Amino acid sequence: MAGHVGRPREFDEDEIISKIMGVFWKLGYEGTGLSDIMEATGLKKGSLYKAFGSKHGMYIRALKHYELMVVDGGVTMLTTSTEPPDVRLKTFMSAPIEAAWRENDWRGCFLCNASADHAAMDEITRQQVKRGYDKLEKALRLPIAEIQPEWSSEKVAKNAQLLLSVYAGMRVMARSAVERQRLEGAKDMALDHVL
Repeated sequence: MAGHVGRPREFDEDEIISKIMGVFWKLGYEGTGLSDIMEATGLKKGSLYKAFGSKHGMYIRALKHYELMVVDGGVTMLTTSTEPPDVRLKTFMSAPIEAAWRENDWRGCFLCNASADHAAMDEITRQQVKRGYDKLEKALRLPIAEIQPEWSSEKVAKNAQLLLSVYAGMRVMARSAVERQRLEGAKDMALDHVL
């Protein structure tokens, strides 16, 4: 029939990508099978492949979704919140601890997990992870510069790298159920460099 473009999709792509992201976030790239994604989304293989392509395509879409929902949210909190700069930094650095012990979320950070899980094997994943880390590091510079206005831009950048490295390490360690006090100590030591 002329002008026919096929049946419209009967699902919300963002909702499905959120579910796919949850599977990869929990199981990792290699640990996730198509059957896991089908079970989480309620979609059949054909629908998933038509909408999102291969497993790799789904993984990259899930990482982009995480960047939009979580990484960009962190950037906004660090750069546009009306909270004082020290509060913004403390909130950001406490997130790995709060997620695990207050919210009982032991998945860690999907970006950090991807860095350890798949980035070394896949250039697209590596670029995606790097972009997320770059955004966070750049965002960390703003409150640091507000707290330490006499510091050079180079010193601000190095301290942003330090905080981001500790943050990522805490995310990974929290996933391994490392004692809370050890993570609190690492967080406090890192913050002592800028506060």
